[in-house]
Order: sequence, then C-alpha cells, then structure tokens
Amino acid sequence: MGKMMLEFLSKNDIERIHAASIKVLETIGAQFINNKALDYFEKNGCIVDRKRMIAKIPEAVVNEFMQKALPKMPYLNRDFRPIPEREVHFRTFGQGTYLTEKDGSVHPSTSKDQEKVLIVGNALPAVDIPTSAVAARDIPPWKTNFEGTVRYWNIVSDPNKAIRGYGGGTDEMMDVAIQMATILAGGEKKLRRNPIIRGGGCPTSPLVWPNIICERMMQAAKNGMTTSTIGMATSGSMAPMSLAGTMVVHNSEMLSFEVFSQMVAYDAGFQGIAAMMGCSSSILDVRKGYYPVGNPEMALLNAAAAELAQYYNCPNTSAGA
Repeated sequence: MGKMMLEFLSKNDIERIHAASIKVLETIGAQFINNKALDYFEKNGCIVDRKRMIAKIPEAVVNEFMQKALPKMPYLNRDFRPIPEREVHFRTFGQGTYLTEKDGSVHPSTSKDQEKVLIVGNALPAVDIPTSAVAARDIPPWKTNFEGTVRYWNIVSDPNKAIRGYGGGTDEMMDVAIQMATILAGGEKKLRRNPIIRGGGCPTSPLVWPNIICERMMQAAKNGMTTSTIGMATSGSMAPMSLAGTMVVHNSEMLSFEVFSQMVAYDAGFQGIAAMMGCSSSILDVRKGYYPVGNPEMALLNAAAAELAQYYNCPNTSAGA
C-alpha cells in the first residue's frame, strides 16, 4: 500500500523559489559579519564587499557546494549508536525564558526547569530527541554550554533517544564542547565518524549572519562536525508580506548557510558534512507587533521549507504549528 503525501509546493513553485533565491544571492548577497567567513567566499569565487561585509554568491558556487552536502543528520544515543531510524523524528523545541507552573505562577526559567523538560522528553515515546525547551537563566552565559552538555548526558539515558550536543557561545566554547565530546566518544576519529556536536545558530533576517554565529559554524565545520540553523524570516516585518516572498528570503538564507558550511569543511579536508536547514518562520501580528506561533501561515511556511530541503536533499527541521 502506497503512502499518502501532502504537498504544498508544486515542482514549478519550488523551481521559481529556487531561481528567485539564486537571483537574491547573486545580486544582493548575504551579509557575513566576520572577516574570516568572507575569506572563504572570496577564495571560492564570490564577490566580496569588505566595507559592507557582503558576499555575493554566483549560481555556479551554490551548485558546487550544495552537491557536497550530506543528505542525513546523524542521530546518536549517549553510547554513540544510531537511534531507530524514522522518516520523521520528533523533538522538543524552543528556548523559553519563563516557565508557567501548575498553579499558574510564572517565573524566569532555571537549570532545574531544563532538567524537568529533559526528564519529560526522555519519558515520552513520541519524542526521539529530547532537548531543553527553556533557558537556564540562573547560570552565567559562559557556563551554560558546559552545564547543559553535562545535563544531557546525565538525564537522557534511553538508548532510543538521541543526544544533541551544542557548542554555544563563542568559538572557544565550541572548541571545549568538541573536546568534551572527543573524550566521551573515545577519540577524535570516532567523534568525526559519529558527530554529535553541532555548531551554528539563527540568521538575523533578512540575510545577515552575526559574527558569533559565523564563529560557531566555522569551528564545527572545520572539525568535521555537523552544523545547524533555523531561519525565522517573518512575513510583514523581516520579509515580504506574501508567503512566497518570505520563502524566498528564508531559502536564500538557508542556501548561504549551507554553502558556507560546506566551504569551511572542504577547506579543512572533508568532502562534505551534514548541515541542517531549519525553519521557524511565521507572520507578523500587525495589531500587536509580535511574532506569533501556532497560526495557519506558520504551518504553511514550515511545510514549504521542508519540501525545499527535500528538493536540495538536505536534512531539515521545521517547527510544529
């Protein structure tokens, strides 16, 4: 019996979004606020404006490096073994800064709240990848990455659940996270075969990659680790009002991220790495001036982003709506 497929974009829709994205990257470019990042683009035939920190990426360069991208993101448990493979994996998601208790009271989220979320995620059969959906606001930023990693390893014990290690903060913190994972994996070669550390972060729409995000991506990619990003282009504010226009902004950001990740990895001697294209786009609530979730537009944008990632044969994560 064949499986049913729900598609939101036709082949022609996808090709038009792709063509528009290429035009954006060639004529407008993406801003990488990091000179080392611009060096990679310049070295690989892109037009770089150092004053504005913009790289214009030709279609030939996009095609060359998109072909190097690995199609699957490794999902490994705490013993560095693959978890049961599914067509779609589910995970907890978010970085909330407040928590609402059962009695309705609200307080800034803490490291203890992170533990609660991880315990619940570890216990739910439908969740494949438990992650902290709240921030540990009681921990200094420079310690968050280290204590968070330890918390994952101590709590996510189910062999069917995936461990996700993030090297957050700065490139130095990313380096320490990789060192920690190397020890846990039993050596550098074993970690590179089974990378659990990801580097990256979210772009600032439209098409701006902050310095700290560039540093994380470079530190991960040059060590053969995976990279990951989540675009949040928002219709009516950081992107056009139309959903199609928003998808062009989102897709242009994803292509620039993917090309950058592969450039860094290839320069370090790797043929390609897995780089996760993510989407959590929505539409501006013009009455209140904020970014809502759970609306129909968000569902459409994230479904379309998943179909675009499939078109490029790249791993994808999309927000549930």
